[in-house]
Amino acid sequence: MLRPGRRVGRAAPLMPWLLTAGALWSLTGAVPFGALLGMAPTATINRLLGHPVTVGVAVLLLLVAISTTGTLYSRAMEQFGQTRVAGRLAALSVTGGLAAGAGALLLWMLTSDPSRPFDLEAIATSPTIPRELGAVVGACLALWAAITLLRLPGSIAHARQRQADIARLRVEGLSYAGTLTAVTFTHSWMRNDPLFKVEVSYTFDGAPRVVSAHMRTSAERVPLVGSRMIVLTDGRGVTHVELDLASGATFEPNVEKYAPSE
Repeated sequence: MLRPGRRVGRAAPLMPWLLTAGALWSLTGAVPFGALLGMAPTATINRLLGHPVTVGVAVLLLLVAISTTGTLYSRAMEQFGQTRVAGRLAALSVTGGLAAGAGALLLWMLTSDPSRPFDLEAIATSPTIPRELGAVVGACLALWAAITLLRLPGSIAHARQRQADIARLRVEGLSYAGTLTAVTFTHSWMRNDPLFKVEVSYTFDGAPRVVSAHMRTSAERVPLVGSRMIVLTDGRGVTHVELDLASGATFEPNVEKYAPSE
């Protein structure tokens, strides 16, 4: 969730991070696809991709790719406030990058030796790892990336609708007193702010109810179980929870407990 008053951002500022992460994953995937899955266009390139120095460089690129993807995820969370959008952008960078690398190797391999047969039955009959297996893995990654890309606009629209719902509930929603009943640390941070999954219990029309939510806060302001909460709802299933600061919230006294590790 975005901070109060913060509007949902745009995807355009995330494109450089998405493309950079995708390129890094594409380069990283060249080693396993080329050397292990038989997609190197020539024997010389196959030996080059399997060389210890090349493998070492690929490992370094992998670490940079993971870091860049993590940055993309964090920035997407800042822009949209929804793990669904951030997760799909991160997944797109990984699957899209690996699929692009596999596709480039496959095209290079097919054009370098057009006479060499391409038969999917080799996956079951070949005594060694055939290039067809790499092609199938690359195709699966490409399909995954395509599905993720197609679902991304809906996720962004959902994030915008969610922020609009929160703004509407703050103005005209029904307010109920609630109690924080569970605080689960996700062991992840966004810009040094720890992320949690929480549960809040409240009474609606005489019946007890529990609502789950994601919470982003600072390490100094992690509410303890039992803290008073405000539950905003429209009575039709749309809810939003906030800490009831007017009732005197109680925070975790150990401020280092949820601080990011160095």
